[in-house]
Amino acid sequence: MEVRLIPTDRIVEDTGQPRSHVDDDALAELTDSIKRHGILNPITVVPMHNVGMFRIVTGERRWRAATSAGLTQTPCIVRELEPDEIRTQQLIENMQREDLAPLDRARGIAALQDATGATTREVAAMLGVSERTVNNLVGLLELPRDIGEQIVSSPNRPADGQLTEKHARFIKQLSDEPERQRRVAERVRDDRLSSADTASLVRALRECPELSEEILTAPPEAFSGYLKGKERDADRRAAAATEAHLADVVRACTAALNDIRPVGLAPETLRSLLSALAEMRELISSLERECSLELGGS
Repeated sequence: MEVRLIPTDRIVEDTGQPRSHVDDDALAELTDSIKRHGILNPITVVPMHNVGMFRIVTGERRWRAATSAGLTQTPCIVRELEPDEIRTQQLIENMQREDLAPLDRARGIAALQDATGATTREVAAMLGVSERTVNNLVGLLELPRDIGEQIVSSPNRPADGQLTEKHARFIKQLSDEPERQRRVAERVRDDRLSSADTASLVRALRECPELSEEILTAPPEAFSGYLKGKERDADRRAAAATEAHLADVVRACTAALNDIRPVGLAPETLRSLLSALAEMRELISSLERECSLELGGS
């Protein structure tokens, strides 16, 4: 593929590209590197035929750094691309960069789907990621904007008080209550909650809404206690319900026995029935004795 040297001042940025923030410190480091070594990886541009200019597809940071470094020419790969191809190329490059904010990735994917009508599976194939990754990213757009803007990309590193995509996936479960979502986000920042702690906190809030204020101010080690208490209450209710229906179970058995008619049954069937009735009689006698003992001791 041919690389052309194009005057730097004839190159313009693409205002619609998915990156909305450029880290000044990282850009300064890249500028210093370009001053020493030049641009080692050409940027990709498309021609603007009507004005004799070129619009950046990928490599905007390199172009900005080249401008800051005073380069009068920038090595470029010139391509003819459709708008959806441009957006795909930009997303592919940016998705491979850790410093692209997750919300920027989500917006870019949503824009790509709107522009191309692509399904989640098709977008995932274009970007070389899983469908789950695409769904998780697009799901960030369902959060209140002030929370979404706080989310950082932090793969394989401690969150250290920052709101990560994992935290956000749990906070999103409180979608009907944006104020509680904000309270949880505050707890993550203030108490440096892990994603596991956040999962327990959100689950406790969902299962024990009547205790929301207490849970939101409780220490992280107490979150699971609310869930265990809820489980114990559920077990007690289930046991009580079972006890209340024990007599109904016996009555149902009695009704089933009333439907049995031995007349006309084969001898082998009758012998088997007699054996089963004998076993039931022993069981009934045993249960009667135990019930009487319990009543006598109460």
